[in-house]
Amino acid sequence: MRQSVLFARVLSVVLLAIAITTLFTMIFYNYISRTVFTTIKENELLPKAKALGSIVQNFREGKLDKGALEQLLAVENVDSSLLGAYVLVTDENLNTLLVNENLPAGYLTAMREGAKNVLVTGQVQADQIPAFRNTDLVGVGVAMKRGEVTTGAVMMLVPLFEAMVGASSLFGALMISLMLSLPVVVALMYYIIGRIVNPLRQMRDVAVGMAGGNFSARADDTQRGEIGQLGYSLNFLSDELSKTISQLVVERNRLRQTIDGLSEGIAAVDATGSITHHNPALDALFRALPREPGEVRLDLIPDPSVWADFDQVVALGQPVSRRLTLPDRVLGMTISPLADLDGAVAGAVGLFLDITESERLERTRRDYVANVSHELRTPLTAMRGLIEPLSEGMVKDEETKTRYYNIMLRETLRLTRLINDLMELSRLQSGQLSLSARPMHLDDILSDLAEKYTAAAQERGLAFECRTGALPQVNANPDRVEQVLVILLDNAMKYTSEGGRVAVEAEYDDEKVTLSVADTGVGIDPADQPYVFDRFYKVDRSHSGLGSGLGLSIASELMKSMGETMWLASEVGKGSKFSFTLKRV
Repeated sequence: MRQSVLFARVLSVVLLAIAITTLFTMIFYNYISRTVFTTIKENELLPKAKALGSIVQNFREGKLDKGALEQLLAVENVDSSLLGAYVLVTDENLNTLLVNENLPAGYLTAMREGAKNVLVTGQVQADQIPAFRNTDLVGVGVAMKRGEVTTGAVMMLVPLFEAMVGASSLFGALMISLMLSLPVVVALMYYIIGRIVNPLRQMRDVAVGMAGGNFSARADDTQRGEIGQLGYSLNFLSDELSKTISQLVVERNRLRQTIDGLSEGIAAVDATGSITHHNPALDALFRALPREPGEVRLDLIPDPSVWADFDQVVALGQPVSRRLTLPDRVLGMTISPLADLDGAVAGAVGLFLDITESERLERTRRDYVANVSHELRTPLTAMRGLIEPLSEGMVKDEETKTRYYNIMLRETLRLTRLINDLMELSRLQSGQLSLSARPMHLDDILSDLAEKYTAAAQERGLAFECRTGALPQVNANPDRVEQVLVILLDNAMKYTSEGGRVAVEAEYDDEKVTLSVADTGVGIDPADQPYVFDRFYKVDRSHSGLGSGLGLSIASELMKSMGETMWLASEVGKGSKFSFTLKRV
């Protein structure tokens, strides 16, 4: 227990208590011992003085001669006197009857004054005589009496040191007792404090272990009294903390897994703006941006404006929401303050949501409405322009009427095809159109298409080729495969000028057959290629002529519905090549 602060403090308190007790004992002893031993000496001298008065009175009455009196009392020398005191005996007139021969002159005068008081009061103590006050003498004075008549006074004095001899001996004994009891007290205190300190030290180790996460450590709760109760309380606290922390760890892990599993990016900062947590989705959202080495926050999100928003939220406690436009995507950002138990801002958390697809869908929706409106308006405008003069009787010629009717029929058919295409595309995208696949041969479909489009190509001044050879069986829907080839061939002929070439090509491996429709037409600009399969998308931005822009969308959706892929390879001025796959049986 050398390093025990409790032991040192208790020892200090005990030693201080002993020192204070000793000091106060000495002070009070010195204060009261003089009075006590003076009183004891006075009580001792009082019967002697009365006895001496009786003897002197007998001497005065002739019952005892002077020699016998002096021999009996030996008052000439206080050291050899039976009385052991300074003695003065006077008659009622203060005449000296008996006195020590070696009595100091100053004592004699003071004792006569005391005798005078005795004759008046009958009894006196030395400290009542002014001359003896604050001196080292103690004594008494009593009156001699014969019957009820005062016949004289007897004064007896002794030095105070004689009265204090017993006091000094008692004081020494008291000091020796204190010195002897001190080691016993220290040893006993050492033992008792050890019984207290050792459990406390063990509880301290348990508390330190708990702070380090070791909740299996247990304090000694077998001790009686408060120490045992403290140990029990510490063990109970350990159990409850273990349960609580286990629950917190589970909740923390669940929350962390939930946050890390979110597709939205999350970043949290504390009150100083330092990053406390972020999930993998956040790294993916900002992966394409260049980093600035050396800055922790900019290394995570390389956009200073975002961190300025975080600092603003922490400073003002108000949420911030806005859009972030990145080179490859658009993000929606919401930063909200985090409050502690007192309601003060303790940090902020930011939620980053990739809204690129929703923005694209919104743009597609707007374009879709605009395109549908445009595609529907064109035939309707044409029919209205023909119907109005017919209804007003402005067209009289039957041949002209017939031509108008033919135009109206053609525009009606065009409008019907557009609506049918829209409905089919909607069914494909919603999954309502069931495409049953079965084993099939491609040779029959390809030969029919070759015969049909060879003649059509000749009419347009184009060369048509079908370089497929013998192909293995595939697992697909024959009608939809033919529909896709028709869409691709129609587009190829539309965008290939006279003298060009259109070809159907095929190749296969152990898993699939790849069919391609290639042309030597105008080609497609690389900026337009990612959008050619979108609805109503046309390289011709004026939307004039050359179809509705739904064919490639339908072809792409058909391939997706059958679990196949379609892609494009094109070069401006050299032509395009659309390819799609079909699984082999």
